[in-house]
Order: sequence, then structure tokens, then C-alpha cells
Amino acid sequence: MLDNAHNLDLTAQDIALIEAALHTQKKILTVQSQAGGRGARKKLTDLKHLMRRLNRLTTPQEPKPAGILQSAWSFFTSDATCSQSR
Repeated sequence: MLDNAHNLDLTAQDIALIEAALHTQKKILTVQSQAGGRGARKKLTDLKHLMRRLNRLTTPQEPKPAGILQSAWSFFTSDATCSQSR
């Protein structure tokens, strides 16, 4: 199998420039797709997917917040622990 993943040596400034160009292209394709261009609509969809992938790669991932049940359970167990020590 072929490996389609490629590594690029890009600086943060390079990525910012690429993102700005993609946002401009998105605006152009949006206008074209609103005018009824099917090809533009397909390209716009592909561009949006690419921008989401880039965003996931360039932004640091924050840990997901704990769910409500986990938070409630933590509160219950800490409350029980505190009441036992009194």
C-alpha cells in the first residue's frame, strides 16, 4: 500500500498565510455556489473539510470536560469523605 501522508516543514507564519488564502477561496466559492454553480458547491464542501482538518492539526487539543454523571459522582464521594472525617 502507498502511504499518502506527507510531512511538510511549515512555519506558523506559513500556515497563517495558507489559512488566510483558504478563507478567501471559501468566500469566492460561497458566492459562486449561491449563483448555482454545482462545481463550486462541491469544491466548497471539499474546502470546508480541508479547513476542519487543518484546524484540528494546528490547534492544541484541550481535554474534554468530565460528564455530568462523573462530576456528580465526584461530588458525592468527596462529600461522603468529608463527612466521615468530622
